[in-house]
Amino acid sequence: MKTARAGFSIGSEILGEIGYMDCNLIHCKFVPMTIEDANRLLISSLVGLYDEREVASISSLVMERLTGMPKSLRVTHKTDTFLIRQDELFQSYLSDLMNHRPVQYVLREAWFGPMPFYVDENVLIPRPETEELVDWLLNDSYSKHSGLTILDIGTGSGCIPVYIKKKRKDFNVMALDISEAALQIAKKNGKVHDTAIEFILCDIRDPGQWEKLEPVDLIISNPPYIPEKQKQLLEKHVKDFEPSLALFVPDMDPIIFYKTIGHFAIQRLKPGGMIFLEIHHDFAKDIIEWYERNGFSLELRKDLSGNNRMIKVGRI
Repeated sequence: MKTARAGFSIGSEILGEIGYMDCNLIHCKFVPMTIEDANRLLISSLVGLYDEREVASISSLVMERLTGMPKSLRVTHKTDTFLIRQDELFQSYLSDLMNHRPVQYVLREAWFGPMPFYVDENVLIPRPETEELVDWLLNDSYSKHSGLTILDIGTGSGCIPVYIKKKRKDFNVMALDISEAALQIAKKNGKVHDTAIEFILCDIRDPGQWEKLEPVDLIISNPPYIPEKQKQLLEKHVKDFEPSLALFVPDMDPIIFYKTIGHFAIQRLKPGGMIFLEIHHDFAKDIIEWYERNGFSLELRKDLSGNNRMIKVGRI
């Protein structure tokens, strides 16, 4: 038997576990859902869609948003019941998550370092590997100089330039993207975090647009680098929701953006300047060889998972 409430079905075995309803043969009485009820239902619904660690993370994010409480307080208040609005939001969130929509898009929020950023399907969800890249730039000896001009290519949500500007107020920070929708989100995040950043609509693939960009000391980018042929290997919450424009490159030339950034750097990167790039580990060798052939120095780093993930390129 399955008993339905508020837009989703719950097996009788789950009902017995969480005491969600009090049903008999004559009537079905709805009982207010407690914080503990909601958390158990959320976890049981997501098992099988995500691995155990992801389920725990997603449920924690959702429950904190719904209750406004950290985990320690949610345990203390586990028998508190949801208000009507909380229940409605819970139903909406659960429905989206069951359809593989990323929790960051469901909640309209992703964290980059210690900072929250607004995100939706127009921008990539910030990743920990990109945080590693930004930290590398900020801790590099060249970045110790004051008043440097830095350009983020393909800014998306604006998490990279906003994070950098918060750390280095003396930097002149610029960020570009080909997507007007993405730039609007980046500007919103820049304003929320009170950072003075110049956001520029620009297709970096068009050399005719480079002249409107001033020479820079530092370039940073997490460009598209996944070959189209690998799309079907990705999880549904990535390939079905995150913007293809920011993810995929042609199979025939998977390092096209690295070559484009290199050519741009020859024209617009100041002598002695540096480029920090996130890369696809499968193409690390090709990227390094291209930059070395074109007169750049290279340093390769692995991410915390042990994959070749980022390079520092120096203009000799």
